[in-house]
Amino acid sequence: MKSLIPFLTLIEREYYRFARLAAQTIAPPIIMTLLFVVIFGYSLGQGIQTVLGLPYIVYILPGLAGMGVITNSYSNSSTSLFMARIDRSIENIVVAPIAPIKIALAFVIGGVTRGVAVGGVTLLVASLLTDLAFHHLLLMVVLLLALATTFSSLGIVSALWAEDWDHLATFSNFFITPMIYLGGVFYSIATLPPLWQKVSYANPMLYLIDGFRFSVLGVSDLSPILTIGISVGLAAVAFSLAVWLFRVGYKIIV
Repeated sequence: MKSLIPFLTLIEREYYRFARLAAQTIAPPIIMTLLFVVIFGYSLGQGIQTVLGLPYIVYILPGLAGMGVITNSYSNSSTSLFMARIDRSIENIVVAPIAPIKIALAFVIGGVTRGVAVGGVTLLVASLLTDLAFHHLLLMVVLLLALATTFSSLGIVSALWAEDWDHLATFSNFFITPMIYLGGVFYSIATLPPLWQKVSYANPMLYLIDGFRFSVLGVSDLSPILTIGISVGLAAVAFSLAVWLFRVGYKIIV
């Protein structure tokens, strides 16, 4: 049990980091999602009757929740680790009796907790405001965790790669955000021309969002088996990469 104390302490540190500032870390993304619901659902949705047999406002809700999970899990682990590198507190962590996998896991758990909290509360609030019903609850939880694990792990990767705050924002601004908006959050790829449908298949975000939409609504553009497999597989690969970078000591010390 004593061997777990450093690991559990690091997890507590990550949890406390965003929990004590919940008004800044959790509330804003939920408010932003609700604004998306009002703007795109109630306004734009008046001109788009149904998508895959569902009201437009209901159709976009899983994508909006998934977007909140992705951005918040990534933001939490990337900023936490990068700040630890900048203020050199990471040195205290790496010299402690904690295995690389436990260090990576602690940062990932912090990001996953924040991401799942945002996504879960978003869906809960949305279910009170709309006719949203959860079709595959257990699968939804699994894919929420897979989404959060993937991008919390990628947050670690970008935090180790970054040399300054501009580098840290590059991955989010030029990779995550564009791929989210082009990943079917607000539309079905069935509405795209054939050429753009083929282009969309190269976007991994499409599979993550579509798989999560299936778990919530029971409808999807792609094969659920394919999207679920890719979601879980990406989580495993991203976490393994984060662990490996800690194990080899990649740019841990600035």
